[in-house]
Amino acid sequence: MNSWLRGLAAVLMGLIVAFAVTFGIEWINSRIYPMPLGPDYRDPEVRKAAIAQLPAMALVVRLAGGFLAALSGAWSSTWIAQGDHRPAWFLGVLLVAAAVGDMRAIPRPVWFWVVALVLYPVAIGLGARSGATSVRPGG
Repeated sequence: MNSWLRGLAAVLMGLIVAFAVTFGIEWINSRIYPMPLGPDYRDPEVRKAAIAQLPAMALVVRLAGGFLAALSGAWSSTWIAQGDHRPAWFLGVLLVAAAVGDMRAIPRPVWFWVVALVLYPVAIGLGARSGATSVRPGG
């Protein structure tokens, strides 16, 4: 498989892994900190108000989920790319863009923004490094 195609496959697989982890953590988070029943959450203002009432720990769980998603996505993309870190960093740019879009759509406190924008690059770096070390030499 040529390197360009392998890199593309690595980014796509990293996205799939990262989204699966994100959705899993979000599902768990919604069971621990459920949204109140009744309001129409299709209305953005209602959704913003409901999220503003969630405890801070619900946001911490969300940050932990983002960290684990970025870490596992970067690991898998580096592993698929046979130790090449570039797909993991490209994946990181996509994940940060998605996180910023989410944080803009549903406002979060300033501390959440700061922590998220620090955690994502750290998770990508750790995932890429550990994915590279798990590749067998010559494999």
